[in-house]
Amino acid sequence: MNTPQLAGATALVAGGTGNVGYFAVDALLRAGAEVLVPSRDPAKIERLRSRLAPDLESRLLGLRGDIGTAAGAREIAAQVRDAGGLDAVVSTVTSWHQGPPVLAAGFDAFRSVIEAALYPHFTAAEALVPLLRPGGAYTTVNGPAGFVDQVGAQVGPIAAATAAQNRLVLAIADETGGDPRVNELVMWAYMGPNGTRPGSPLRGEAVGDVLAWLSSPAAKDVHGATVHLRQPDQAQRILDGQARQGDLG
Repeated sequence: MNTPQLAGATALVAGGTGNVGYFAVDALLRAGAEVLVPSRDPAKIERLRSRLAPDLESRLLGLRGDIGTAAGAREIAAQVRDAGGLDAVVSTVTSWHQGPPVLAAGFDAFRSVIEAALYPHFTAAEALVPLLRPGGAYTTVNGPAGFVDQVGAQVGPIAAATAAQNRLVLAIADETGGDPRVNELVMWAYMGPNGTRPGSPLRGEAVGDVLAWLSSPAAKDVHGATVHLRQPDQAQRILDGQARQGDLG
């Protein structure tokens, strides 16, 4: 696939040590960016570094902190501010959750999923959107649970969180007015700790490449979009600059 050009840019991947975050980090590095990844655990940064090609890992910088709390996000923002700001942010902080039926599990279980899956998207945006330079891009990654017609009882909390995440991102996009650009990628793919899971309709590398594209000047006219990325040929059209109607929203 065509690699977006981000040489000289500084990007941050929230959740960059996670299953989806790895592909975002790898793609941004391949595009030429310096990539910052916050984590509470330095060992996770080192594991991420070990998965990258030797010619890429030198442009990965780990930051110590917890992007999922308001205080932790402010601490990370202070580190980024000292380093001179950002050109792009990719937020991959949500993870999959499946449990007992939603009412049977009770309020505490529901609250814990909402807090873990939704709140970090707000704390990351609140801290990092103001640090984006003019022309910058903020992109979140979401899952499809909040967009399907039928929601199973076992995935009720995460479906509620992903639907709310989408509304939150669109509200932030309206607030910025396009500078920075704010978009969301809904990833119809299956990722695990060792990469793309068997049976996934879309490989993680394609997801990462489209995230890098949304972060680059090539997507300068894309703002307030909810991009449902479903198939490799769709990703290829986007990266080739030949997106069809519906490919980007």
